[in-house]
Amino acid sequence: MLAAKKVSKAIIVGNKTLLDSVVDVLYQLNCVHIEDFDKEDSFFSIGRPGKAATEASNKLVKLRSFSNFLGLKPHNPDTMVNQDSLLHEMDDKLDELDSAISRLTDKRNYLDNELKAIESKVVELEPFSQFPLDVDMYKGYNSISVHTGFVRSNEIETDIRSITTDYELFISSYNKMQVIALFTSKEYEEQIAEVLDKNGFSEIHIPELTGNPQQLISGMINRKQDAQIELASLESEIDILQKKYKDFVQASDEVLSITTQKAEAPLKFATSDNTFIIDCWISDDEFEKVVSTIEHEFNGRIFISKLDLEEEEIESESIPIEYNNPNPVKPLETIMDLYSRPTYKEIDPSAIIFITFPLFYGIMLGDIGYGLVLLTLGMVGIAKIKEGELRSLSTLLVYCSISTIIFGILYAEIFGFHIFGHHSIVTSLMGENSVLGMAFHNFSLLPILDRLDPDDIPILLIASALIGVVHLNLGFLLGFRNMAISHGMKEAVLEKMSWIVLQLGIAIVIIAYIGFIPQAGQIIGAAVAVLGLVMLIAGEGMGAILELPSILSNTLSYTRLAAVGLSSVGIAFAVNEIVTTMLFPKGGVFIIIGILVLIIGHTVNTVLGVVAPGLHALRLQYVEFFTKFYEGGGRKFNPFGYIRKYTEVK
Repeated sequence: MLAAKKVSKAIIVGNKTLLDSVVDVLYQLNCVHIEDFDKEDSFFSIGRPGKAATEASNKLVKLRSFSNFLGLKPHNPDTMVNQDSLLHEMDDKLDELDSAISRLTDKRNYLDNELKAIESKVVELEPFSQFPLDVDMYKGYNSISVHTGFVRSNEIETDIRSITTDYELFISSYNKMQVIALFTSKEYEEQIAEVLDKNGFSEIHIPELTGNPQQLISGMINRKQDAQIELASLESEIDILQKKYKDFVQASDEVLSITTQKAEAPLKFATSDNTFIIDCWISDDEFEKVVSTIEHEFNGRIFISKLDLEEEEIESESIPIEYNNPNPVKPLETIMDLYSRPTYKEIDPSAIIFITFPLFYGIMLGDIGYGLVLLTLGMVGIAKIKEGELRSLSTLLVYCSISTIIFGILYAEIFGFHIFGHHSIVTSLMGENSVLGMAFHNFSLLPILDRLDPDDIPILLIASALIGVVHLNLGFLLGFRNMAISHGMKEAVLEKMSWIVLQLGIAIVIIAYIGFIPQAGQIIGAAVAVLGLVMLIAGEGMGAILELPSILSNTLSYTRLAAVGLSSVGIAFAVNEIVTTMLFPKGGVFIIIGILVLIIGHTVNTVLGVVAPGLHALRLQYVEFFTKFYEGGGRKFNPFGYIRKYTEVK
């Protein structure tokens, strides 16, 4: 569980005539990670894709464009489609779907373009809708110049009259600007141009239309409404088409994807005129199944051989990694992949953060009410999302919500209200003289820590720092193991164990200074600390001295477990105080306002409660914990095969 699944390197060799059959068998096994062949020489070269590759790829591209047009999303089908019957009807249905989508696409493009043209023409016509002129009256003159556009003010007529009295000027307001239509003799064109420039003239294009602008705009608006109705009808047709072909498209996508992957598989193989070689990795628990299947299918005509990893001196970074965790831990693999997969010889910390991540999250949020909200969100996510990273994150949210509820009980908090003690919400609601109110008021076992009590806050901070000490030293122990395997015991002791020895010495000095052990312990502790420092310098050089403050900063970083929790409960407390002391006592409408404040305030705090503890818990894993032992950089084990979801082979 703390190590990746054991894998072995193997080569599969056979006659080239059996290549397609071998590909089929390996694909069905779905447990062989195939390496790319990239060392061509005079004898071996990269294999060529199968004949079906091009045709299947072309169909797949077309099919995915159909899927995009129809807006299809992955779904869980009620029944699986038989592959043979699907292949039999695929070409006809693809042509049928292509024809339908082409028709709908052309019609939608036509309507979209028409709507854009209408909107453009309406924008051009609206400035002139107040003028008593038809659109065609602005053009077609030999001796008259026509100027249409915006000006800064309506004082332009005075300037025009100083040039000529032989003109026609129309002015109206439009969007807080002045629109003009000016008709003058062409002999004054230059002087008029200067006047227009002086008044900030901006020309407006007159569309190539005929008729009254208002009537034209009215007709266009009517046509726009009709086009929008046609578009809505078109969307209904697309919805019908989607429902009709949804299963076919996604089943065909699956079959064509499988066909393409199998046909392109030889691009990973080394081939000669008569032989092929497959360089691959197989997990040890599947190796015998692969061998027996190949032996059964090919009766000794295909040769498979396991290579000794030690003798081949294969670097652990090059070995593909397949996690080996039980189902409850698997959601944490998403957290690991966000950082990096472990290498083959490294500890896989997924099982550790399965405990520490929800633990830290619960310590920070620690509220029964918020925990129940997060539990509901997580369960809804699990019910709605059947696979993928989002399902893993939903499961992780459930883990964190359970931890939050547990610590909420220990803190005796529900949405920031105290359940037990002098500030018990139950006592406030039921009355101090009631049996239930007195019971909750006098119950002294909970909370174990009151996060708003000035006397308990230092305890919470110290406890957080001590959790940090344990977590960091667990990291050093794991680093000791990794270092011993990869570089030997000496380096492991000097580079990792030295930190533990150094901390032990400092701890003995502090304990002796406080008085829990004799004062002579300070000398012993100092000697142990010096020994740890000498070991550290011997392992990492003098530069290690510069790293000494990091152990303190790393430890203090864990006080965020208390600090983030205090901020969360502080917000909840503030919301509750505003409502219970300022709004509810006024009665009437203020009760409704108070309820709204409670809902909004705790909703915001819930969102912050999802984000802040998650990010800080993640930071403590990545920055403080992983840096003590973890390098990562492993490659994903990617088996050649496909888990069918929409189709089946009979």
